[in-house]
Amino acid sequence: MINANIGNWTAWPVCPKCEARRETQCSVCSARGTDFRLADFDEAEDSAEAAEEMDVLLLCSTCDEPFTPRFFRLCAGCGFDHGTGIEKEAELEREELNNRVILVIVSVVLILVGLLAFFGFVLRG
Repeated sequence: MINANIGNWTAWPVCPKCEARRETQCSVCSARGTDFRLADFDEAEDSAEAAEEMDVLLLCSTCDEPFTPRFFRLCAGCGFDHGTGIEKEAELEREELNNRVILVIVSVVLILVGLLAFFGFVLRG
């Protein structure tokens, strides 16, 4: 299962429909991908048997933190539903502008126009 020579996990789950590697997400920084390397373990303290019994730990290439992989429910390539896994987060809804936000924007624009007129008047003379 674990190829100690190159640090890649050879038993990475794949989609049965398109054969693409299942996408996972780092639990620390939320980076997503299919090419995370195995996290190193101290071979002096752990035997090979103990390493096989441990949960797989992947090393995030973004934050360099080890994490236990949790795979997405839907295949990123073909949309196949694996039945279990991480649900993609719903798209964030855009918040409508309220009166307070519009007031701040108009105030900032008026202040900038006033400053521009003031400096234009002062520097013209």
